[in-house]
Amino acid sequence: MPSFFQIVANTPLWVWPLLLFVLWLGWRGLQPRILPVGRLAVLPLVGVGTSATGIAQSMQPRLAVLGWSVALLAALPLGYLIGSRRSLRPLGGGRIEIAGGWFVLVFAVSIFAVRYTLGVLFGVMPALRAETFWIVLSGGVGGIVTGIGVGWIANLLRRAYRPAVLTG
Repeated sequence: MPSFFQIVANTPLWVWPLLLFVLWLGWRGLQPRILPVGRLAVLPLVGVGTSATGIAQSMQPRLAVLGWSVALLAALPLGYLIGSRRSLRPLGGGRIEIAGGWFVLVFAVSIFAVRYTLGVLFGVMPALRAETFWIVLSGGVGGIVTGIGVGWIANLLRRAYRPAVLTG
């Protein structure tokens, strides 16, 4: 088994700027801000992209999609619940004011850490990529990431576009 130093030294160089970008996104998420509603989709789209990449690279994509689908359905309600905890105020013109919070940082770093760990594991023990358990697990991790991200943004978008309640 390689040492921590060997793992870090053999990590492709593009991973480190990606980590910096993930940390920057998370840091921005800690601060309240005004932004276009569409920008909320960046992190969930990253989750979908990493999931799709993982499935495409799988030795048995159908099995990976099965794990992904089950995990997605299980994680959607959690993401929706997490989205309900973030306060936001629609401003009109496709913009919202959203409170800062830890979700973006924790979610982004979690995506990075899990994908990095799986990459290292499959790099060190490539035979695992062909084992059913690891194929389903890898797909399932992508499904969890996608489900939480999609559930989160679904809740935020529902509240951002909810018609104002008229009071008499």
